[in-house]
Amino acid sequence: MSDIDKYYDVIIVGAGPAGIGVSILLQKLDINHIILEKTSIGDSFRKWPKETRFISPSFTGNFFKMPDLNAITPATSPAFTLLTEHPTGEDYVEYLENLAKYYDLPIKTEVYVDAIRKKADSFVLNTTNGAYKSTYAIWAAGEYQYPNKRAFEGAHLCTHYSEIDSFSDLDGDEHIVIGAYESGFDAMVNLIRARKIVTLLDDSDYLNLVKSDSSYSLAPFTRDRIEYVADLFDYYTETKVSSVAFVNATYIVKTANGHTFTSPQKPINCTGFASSLTLVKEAFEFKNNYPLLNDFDESTKTKNLFLVGPQVKHRNALFCFIYKYRQRFAIVAEKIAKEIKVPHKTIEKALQEYKNNNFYLDNLSCCDDECVC
Repeated sequence: MSDIDKYYDVIIVGAGPAGIGVSILLQKLDINHIILEKTSIGDSFRKWPKETRFISPSFTGNFFKMPDLNAITPATSPAFTLLTEHPTGEDYVEYLENLAKYYDLPIKTEVYVDAIRKKADSFVLNTTNGAYKSTYAIWAAGEYQYPNKRAFEGAHLCTHYSEIDSFSDLDGDEHIVIGAYESGFDAMVNLIRARKIVTLLDDSDYLNLVKSDSSYSLAPFTRDRIEYVADLFDYYTETKVSSVAFVNATYIVKTANGHTFTSPQKPINCTGFASSLTLVKEAFEFKNNYPLLNDFDESTKTKNLFLVGPQVKHRNALFCFIYKYRQRFAIVAEKIAKEIKVPHKTIEKALQEYKNNNFYLDNLSCCDDECVC
């Protein structure tokens, strides 16, 4: 019998940290499942520019119930495995591959899911490898491979951040960077390190915006790097780009506040990502561009379809970093385990480690607090 002829309890779409993280817990619960990955394990991280590093630091504190911020299981640490504090994308792929091998995860690579259909009480996933069927589906496809190329008129004329292999390989000495959140400042810093001249266009004022939630404010790692190049780039705040045109071998960038910038090189688009949810948008309800989920991260529109990863949001709590969304793996896994009648003792044994190590967040009211200082 081939794998596409089998009926699974759960199908997970995506073999990045979210998909692998929740799969490990399903494996501990002895739940019949499979991960479908369109390319290879952690492929989004493999596509990062070679200079890009994790902004969240890795540090081994497991003995003290303080797991590595970039770990996706309580008992592992990228810092211990990779011996670095801020891993590269390639580094992190190594960590994910090690986990997949150690836990013997059921991953099927090079299987592209192009549609999810709900038929009665089952899901049918149409793929390049045929149809897969399950009772539950978990969407864990991530964001990086789905860049936002519609943020302004003429965005297609730019080089999106996700299309850069290395900043040192970019032609020309002068570059305009559009968008100034994490990817924009990362591009700026790495371009300057490659001895380029940079103009950074910020539609807000992120350099001076400080909040206690790192989902809405620049990371300290980013600010430290900016400090070293503070006098080496032109920075325009409240400068929202309205259009980019290519005229007479020159890129012309116009802004909503009347500025015009020109460059012989393609501007670099750092306005973010559209997310993989564009592929399954009919299965979710949305509010302010985020999917509506119940308390178990299940779609409010499609029963038994769950979301894990950086698109998860509850009220003001945005779970866009690994150390945040890993706290919801156990919530999803527990919900499914109870519904398919996994023995209570098995559930408690699997979840206790997660509860003891801050990998189990079921009270979302705690996410509204601000730091005192």
